[in-house]
Amino acid sequence: MRHYTRGLSIVALLLTFAAGSTIYAQSAPHLSAHTFEVGGFVGSSYGLDEFRVMGGGNVTYGVTRWLLPYAEFSYFPGLPRELSGTFAGTGQPYTVRFNVPITDFHGGVHIRFPAKESRVVPYAVFGMGLLRSADRTAEAEYRVPDSNVVETLPIPVAGSTDFAINWGGGLRFYTRQNFGFRLEAKAYKPTGQFTGIFGKVEAGFFLQFR
Repeated sequence: MRHYTRGLSIVALLLTFAAGSTIYAQSAPHLSAHTFEVGGFVGSSYGLDEFRVMGGGNVTYGVTRWLLPYAEFSYFPGLPRELSGTFAGTGQPYTVRFNVPITDFHGGVHIRFPAKESRVVPYAVFGMGLLRSADRTAEAEYRVPDSNVVETLPIPVAGSTDFAINWGGGLRFYTRQNFGFRLEAKAYKPTGQFTGIFGKVEAGFFLQFR
């Protein structure tokens, strides 16, 4: 709960800063088709065990003033995973818990909902893509039969590339016609090794090119 509260506090602070930046703006942004946005972000993954810092970047293209296809890359330093089995030869059971770094590459759409004379533009997001984890080795503990001795053995963990869908929403804060801040929350539903729903909250900036 402490990590959850801390993460929400950071997002709230960034939201206040971004909102405050719009007070001095003189006019609403001109949102139109055929514009590119390039941006970066940092945030936290959540929903599996605790908040963990993550980051990435994306690029969008405005097909219309409200529909923006995008491509995005994210890096999650560690998502928890649990693996159970038995040691060959001894038959001793083991359960090993470890963290797996994940790279996420996906595409989707942002759907903007522009309000007249407002620099704050909410949007919805939907995407799909791939979560990639590399091969690694985890240390599994087991108790030696008829003793109190605890030993460890390396367990190879195969990497994977798993399909995932994601959805969520956010806010764009246009401090200039071609620059602003973005806040977003998104949930992921993966397949393969990671079957539970997890998510991320992030804050970042964007540059718009016409």
